[in-house]
Amino acid sequence: MLSQVIRSLFTAAACLPLVHCSHSLAVPDSVRFEKNTLHSFDGDQLPFTKWLPKSEPKLVVIGVHGISGAASDYRPLADHLLKDLPGTAVYAVETRGQGNDPVKERRGHIRHRSEWFRDLYSFTRLIRKRHPKAKVVWCGESMGSLIVLQAYAATDDPKNRCDALILSSPIVDIRGDFPAWKKKAVHVLAAILPMYRVSLESLSEKDEVAVIKDGTHQEQASKNSYHIERHTLRLLSTLGDMIRKSNEAAQSIEIPLLFLHGGKDVFSDPKDVESFASQLPHPEKATRIYYPESYHLLFFDHESDRVIADITKWLKKLP
Repeated sequence: MLSQVIRSLFTAAACLPLVHCSHSLAVPDSVRFEKNTLHSFDGDQLPFTKWLPKSEPKLVVIGVHGISGAASDYRPLADHLLKDLPGTAVYAVETRGQGNDPVKERRGHIRHRSEWFRDLYSFTRLIRKRHPKAKVVWCGESMGSLIVLQAYAATDDPKNRCDALILSSPIVDIRGDFPAWKKKAVHVLAAILPMYRVSLESLSEKDEVAVIKDGTHQEQASKNSYHIERHTLRLLSTLGDMIRKSNEAAQSIEIPLLFLHGGKDVFSDPKDVESFASQLPHPEKATRIYYPESYHLLFFDHESDRVIADITKWLKKLP
């Protein structure tokens, strides 16, 4: 059904020009924390979760969750770090346009990627004020890895940036088995029907998408109150653009980088991640860890303990 809709609309819209708007990345002085809520660059309020050590942290990990995820996805990592890496704090903010966004009508939608970047910049600046002696590490998972990678590349202001970067299950290219016509169709249709919503399963034309070894995407999602069944074409087109620009964004990375990926990740081909790694400008600062038998949601898959232990070891070695 979705394929028929996309094909017919694409035929009619293929010649329409796409409109590109410029968006400021400035962060106003009005950003602030109020209890466990970020008052972001535009005044919108986004809840966050924090896991704090008993003493003032020397290291702060800021987690950015994936599509249909939540800040609580970072609990397994946070619980482990609090025990095995004393002096480390973990913060994770709910992502704009996802299931715990207080603006309910915005869930499943984003106007422009710069909003994600400015939320992260706002949060990072406030964390640096709260913990001025701590190093800051951004940790992005799936869609979150796109946000942290490109947010870093989009600014040269050190107040906005992190000191090290973790990419978990990064989607660095659109899989070769995804039809080219469908890539173009989503991109064009997002310009004329930006609020039209589709599910990830219908877009892939698969009833089940395995994201962990022992369950499907639907089974995992059914347990989550914050799951979004359908996202807008604008959000999906935005993610597609960000994926295509991953290699370009990576050229700006001059800090320690850890990326982890699974061999059975339905969203990312291991060969694409290897190619991404080979093009990094400072390979000596990058660490790639590959889990051949793991799926997309590494923090919740059957090798999650190993993944979290590997992150902890890497954090301990940060200069």
